[in-house]
Amino acid sequence: MQVSKRLIVKKEVPIDVNQEADFLTSMDIAMADYYCKNGRLQDGLKKYKEVIPNIPSPREKKSVQERYLNFSLLYAQQLAKESKYIEALEQYREILTIHGFPVSVFKHIGLCMKCIGNADMAIKFLKYFEEISPDKEDVYIYLGDIVYTDIKDNLKAIEYYEKAVLKYPNNFTICNMLGHLYSTCYQDKFKEKQIDYLTRAFKLAPNNRIVVKNLAYVYGKFDEETKADEMYAKLMYLNPTHSDLHAYGAYLVKHKRFAEGFKFLQHRFQKEDLGNVAFPEIFKTKKKRWNMKVDITNKVILVHFEQGFGDSIMFARFIGEIKKRCKDVMLVVQPQLVDLMKDSKLGVEVYTEKDIPTLKYDYWIPMMDLPIVCETTPDNIPKPEGFLKVPKAKINAYKKANINDNDKIKIGIAYEGTMASKETNRDIPLEYLYPLMMLPDVEVYSFQVDDLSRQMDRIPREANLIRLSRTFHNWEDTACAMNCMDLMVTTDNGVMNLAGALGIKTFGIFNRITEWRWFKTQGEDIAWYKSIKPFQCPTSDDWNTPVNKILEEIEKMRCKRIADKIKNKEI
Repeated sequence: MQVSKRLIVKKEVPIDVNQEADFLTSMDIAMADYYCKNGRLQDGLKKYKEVIPNIPSPREKKSVQERYLNFSLLYAQQLAKESKYIEALEQYREILTIHGFPVSVFKHIGLCMKCIGNADMAIKFLKYFEEISPDKEDVYIYLGDIVYTDIKDNLKAIEYYEKAVLKYPNNFTICNMLGHLYSTCYQDKFKEKQIDYLTRAFKLAPNNRIVVKNLAYVYGKFDEETKADEMYAKLMYLNPTHSDLHAYGAYLVKHKRFAEGFKFLQHRFQKEDLGNVAFPEIFKTKKKRWNMKVDITNKVILVHFEQGFGDSIMFARFIGEIKKRCKDVMLVVQPQLVDLMKDSKLGVEVYTEKDIPTLKYDYWIPMMDLPIVCETTPDNIPKPEGFLKVPKAKINAYKKANINDNDKIKIGIAYEGTMASKETNRDIPLEYLYPLMMLPDVEVYSFQVDDLSRQMDRIPREANLIRLSRTFHNWEDTACAMNCMDLMVTTDNGVMNLAGALGIKTFGIFNRITEWRWFKTQGEDIAWYKSIKPFQCPTSDDWNTPVNKILEEIEKMRCKRIADKIKNKEI
């Protein structure tokens, strides 16, 4: 093929330096635009960053900077959506150096901080966004979520959620959270707010399982049984969890409906919110577990403890009842309870968990299922007058070694249980019991073994408190000490259960909202134990009221003792 010579004539095109730079810049801008518009955001942003300093026209530079900012925001949001939070934060950090970025960047940074577990930084950026943003109602939802889930500050969460609900009154999630938080934080206070928020949530989401459960619980807590029954009935059709069914069981027992209640409480082993709760090893298998349908007339039944000492003590009352229904019973309890259970002569052999492989039995049953087997009702609770005891010789030996030999009124106290009791507001701050320690003719003995918050180290110098914890090696030692007291004063914990099981005169201190088993907290006893007289807060945490009544009762004891001495001419 022949080519014309005219086509290959060399001729240079004159281009000055400025014009060449302008062409190159225009090409870079075009490539940056193309990359970003076609999903290659990282490449495009890199190209934008290189070219922007070289744009001579202020107007064009501003236009390109705006595109760079918008694509930067898009990329940061894309990274966050892909859960690449650190990369997103790197991008947001770059955005903070760009003039004219929107204030919403602070909100997005805060949310990324939350996602990487830095709640403090999340709150810092979100609160700054709250200060400077004209449209900030949605940030209250984020702040509420963070302080609730990460900081665990429920009162602050209420504050943020209540600001959010003003703009989003039809957001059932916010209404539900507010109802739940008011219930959790204030117990029996702000009843109207608890019910109002949860009712609003229910109207907006009538088939939401969590909303229905929360409303059922609150109605039950305030003894509005008709409404609570209605909500629990609806809950049964909303695919309830094991935790939901356990909560229903607790509600039923609390309202004296034992037959149904204890059956639903069997869901305690499958609850989704068990956390670090550890049940005994045998509970991990259904092998040999008695289903309460098979005839056990000629069978040997192994009754096994579950978790706390208080439960083991409380439900040991059923051992005699179950023994009537079978050939024999083997009782397995915690090692610290063995001596006490053996000396109480319950009519059965007592073992610990490590003995199980050597035992021959037909079926096993969890101890807290015994009320079902025994068809227990509030009116036929076995042995409410007491069912445990310790030999007189052991009591005398303990008394001689550890209790002062004088004629003062001796009062034992226990103010704090396990972490579970803290979560359910059962503990009384020790400072409320200081007046007991300052009464004339009275000696106060502490039965507190685990002083979790070291309150005994802070009692006033003039307070009279004798610590017994060093003398307790097992629960039988504790029982011996109780038998040396004139009175026990205790909150709802293992010590209270032991005092009741021994038939020791006891003043039980209860908060306004009590744990599910205490259906009777007025009058001269608490039904499960006849020797325990209840003193209850009229409103949550109003501990002064029951303590003042207890002081009045103790003063009557003092006056009677003085009168008896005068009568016997001892004074």
